[in-house]
Amino acid sequence: MASTAEIAIPQSAEDIVPSWVQQVLQKDLPGVTITDVHIKGSIGDGEGYMSDIIAFDAVGTRNGTSQRYSLVAKLTNFAKPWTLFDQWSKDFQIRAETTEVNFYSNAVPEFLSVADPCAEQKSGNEDDENRPHGDSLFLPKCYFAATDPSSMLSVRVMENLKDHGFSIKPKGQPLSREEIMLTAGALAQLHGLSHRLELRSGVHLPEKYDWIMTDSDISDVMDVATYQYQTNLKDFAAAFPDQADLVARLEKFRAPILTSEDPRVKVLCHTDCWINNIMFKHAGDEPIDARLVDWQSSMYLPPSSDLALLFVCNTGWDVFHNHRDDILAHYHHILQETLGPNESMGLQSYTLDQLKADFKADCLYGVFQRFIRLMVLPPDTDLVRMLKEIQGWEVI
Repeated sequence: MASTAEIAIPQSAEDIVPSWVQQVLQKDLPGVTITDVHIKGSIGDGEGYMSDIIAFDAVGTRNGTSQRYSLVAKLTNFAKPWTLFDQWSKDFQIRAETTEVNFYSNAVPEFLSVADPCAEQKSGNEDDENRPHGDSLFLPKCYFAATDPSSMLSVRVMENLKDHGFSIKPKGQPLSREEIMLTAGALAQLHGLSHRLELRSGVHLPEKYDWIMTDSDISDVMDVATYQYQTNLKDFAAAFPDQADLVARLEKFRAPILTSEDPRVKVLCHTDCWINNIMFKHAGDEPIDARLVDWQSSMYLPPSSDLALLFVCNTGWDVFHNHRDDILAHYHHILQETLGPNESMGLQSYTLDQLKADFKADCLYGVFQRFIRLMVLPPDTDLVRMLKEIQGWEVI
């Protein structure tokens, strides 16, 4: 293991042993004793561009009672090739991994410290007695996250959402109205808590958290992403030769980078909220809960940027056209509920009409994100209809 001042950072599944797991869990579960660890193997869901995700069960006792904890360890793997952008550098991988470590170890505890328990109960999870105490509603419980400064290896130990009934929807299948509604609510909680913390502390989040990704951090990879966009646009043009005018418009713009110079109110955004990074729990065929995973690219942006990506990269025409207003209204309601009635600045005065206008403006960002993913989200007639509607907003 690569060691830090406190707890070692495992390099492989062989390093995940009872004594190490006990150290990891003791902060959240004082008095726990781990006697055995059963490694279940790698989890294949999602792209796993940068990490190995090892599922394991930890067995032991706490307060005289036998316990079994279903967990995953997310480990840095510098040898793992990027599926989409193999030109991205090791330095960027390290930057992204440490961003997620800091998100879990620094930001999440502070978000939870300003959360309104009453608002959490209203969100529909008050009957889930198996959720670890102190967990938030929009992401998995993380017990430990750290980076070794010498090796730059990182680890995050989290609850195993799959064993709690969560799964990622198969690629190529658009999210339903109910799934988008749940995801929009999760984003509203993230945005609301980050803004609430900023108001309470009186410090802008980029000043408080120097690990948040900035436009300068992603400038190098944007060249690669722009190349991918242009390449995939040619494939789109070949698939839809009757859309020459639309393609010509799409060819004219380059990567729409949302920057810190944007004068709008900003929050901590996920920035990568597409189907591989959203896990759903179902009761029968009905989705009842959503969790957001993979926080390596968290940025300080207008909240509508997350929503634009969510819709353009994850929905079909019916949800985008017929249910968009209802979903944005739901997001706005959860956002205000999360902020609470005592916050009188910033997003508390953010109207639904402003949200809708910002959403339309940021759909250009969503379109760019969709096109760089076209190899895993193939173009179809629904995408064409969505693009034509966005074109009608004079965004394209």
